[in-house]
Amino acid sequence: MSVRAYRVVRITYAEPSFNVYQDRKLVDFIEAESEAGFHSYLNDYGSGEVDVPLNVLRKAVRMASQLDLAEETVKLLKEDIAAAKSNKDESVTYSCF
Repeated sequence: MSVRAYRVVRITYAEPSFNVYQDRKLVDFIEAESEAGFHSYLNDYGSGEVDVPLNVLRKAVRMASQLDLAEETVKLLKEDIAAAKSNKDESVTYSCF
């Protein structure tokens, strides 16, 4: 079996949902709650793609005050959850760079 490499034509990003360095409590929460963690997806420079299960994001939204999440971050996480649900996805992929 072979693996083929495709040229990327276009990648579209939404606005950032959270800041990996500033929203440490959220990132630590995702790390603890997700089976695969968070940091294991990132390279030495803190870049990479992270898949976060919807149930973890929903729980983070419910715990917004304990995680010190800004209202805007909560709003964006809710939008991420809604977008994933509309696509019948069970997780949200975040590209961190």
